[in-house]
Amino acid sequence: MRKLFLAILMTLTLPLTAGAFSVPSKPTGFVNDYAGILTPDDKAALEAKLSGYEGQTKNEISVVIIPSLDGDVIENVAQEIFTAWGIGKKGTDNGALLLISMAEHKTRIHTGYGLEGTLTDIGTSYIQSDILAPAFRAGDYYGGINATLDKMIGLVSGTDFVPADYTPPTAGNSGNIDWIQVAIFCFIILQALVSVMARTKSWWLGGLIGVLGGVVVGFFATFLFAVVSAIVLGGVGLLFDRFISKSYLKYKSRGKHLPLWLGGGGGIGGS
Repeated sequence: MRKLFLAILMTLTLPLTAGAFSVPSKPTGFVNDYAGILTPDDKAALEAKLSGYEGQTKNEISVVIIPSLDGDVIENVAQEIFTAWGIGKKGTDNGALLLISMAEHKTRIHTGYGLEGTLTDIGTSYIQSDILAPAFRAGDYYGGINATLDKMIGLVSGTDFVPADYTPPTAGNSGNIDWIQVAIFCFIILQALVSVMARTKSWWLGGLIGVLGGVVVGFFATFLFAVVSAIVLGGVGLLFDRFISKSYLKYKSRGKHLPLWLGGGGGIGGS
């Protein structure tokens, strides 16, 4: 059973390892085109703009263009690049990253704490949806990036603003979720899982569920966090399965009604 559990754990974590984005070594310039969409003159012009801006303000803006996210999500990749390269000055955290992934047609503007007051979420959303995206759809990569950098610099310096009538795009009808129904559904699923785990002789099912939970949690963070979450929650799942399995045997051996949390049909009425 132990070998089976280890095999399942390796099967779950192997795709994460294979699909994790590999951050390139820290470059010397501000414009890094790993997808080859900029001409040498375009890159030189953008580099001169950002180098001059850094010299005047000490703020650092980096442009990173990658061919693909390699199965990762752009939020993770942006955070990993931003952290690994140390974009922004130490102590002021005044850096910003414009990340562009060509295969997935995704972009992200990741800002340090020092620039969050001026490069707000609504500001970066406006830049990406109304400035960068239209230019890229027209195939004007240099024009889109150049205009994006100008708008970022303008927002940071306070010389430019987001239009008052701008409305950020929404993803579906997320505001109409019936959270009560979601909570009831989650409770039913949890009750069914507890009932199954209580009736199994082994404890590996709880560990497997914990590992799956860790992978799901780690999907929204970094790969390292996913691995740590899977290990920790896997151990918690094993201990929880052990507890409810022993409790189930105790109640059954004494001929008592099973409580509701063990999936007992007469838990409330029987008590």
